[in-house]
Amino acid sequence: MAAALELFVRQGYASTTLEDVAAATPVSRQTIYNHFGDKETLFLSVIDEHLSATLETLREATAHFPSELPDPEVYLNELARRIMATFLHPRTAALRLLLQTEGPRNPQLTQLWRQRVAAPVWSELIGQLARLAHGGALLIDDPARAAGHFVALVNGTVWEMTELGTFAVYHPPELDDPALDAALRSAVGLFVRGYAPGDRPAG
Repeated sequence: MAAALELFVRQGYASTTLEDVAAATPVSRQTIYNHFGDKETLFLSVIDEHLSATLETLREATAHFPSELPDPEVYLNELARRIMATFLHPRTAALRLLLQTEGPRNPQLTQLWRQRVAAPVWSELIGQLARLAHGGALLIDDPARAAGHFVALVNGTVWEMTELGTFAVYHPPELDDPALDAALRSAVGLFVRGYAPGDRPAG
């Protein structure tokens, strides 16, 4: 899968053939054909693998609190770190680059990404925030909108620290970097204060 993704990014989806993928792997061309059949099936396998890894990473945050409602800030700090881990993963960067370059020419790739990765991951995030709201830890009446706010804060942290010079754009920070940890905690704190139960309308 890694070889296929690398070829898709380097050569473009349209220019990459199953023969190219076979040549870049230790298996025979016939094995590639027998297993995948066509290029779209191969691409689906690449993004399905990415989805499985991403959902596993996010769900591990839930596994840390299996039986009782967690402190929302502690829980969301862990979730933010796991979202950041997916953002910074080389596979995520490669897939995003592929979609940016190939999406306008091959809109079906963008559609596949939305259906097979973005929608399931979004659903997982909404479910995790809804759990906090249901238990009363946060005041949220629209978990989907809250998920958008949360992801925007986490993603904005990466943007600020790369585009504005804390880290080089092409050398993102390690997850245990103290500056990144402090920035994420600040973002999570802002989110929790914004959705804390109190005498205000739900958001």
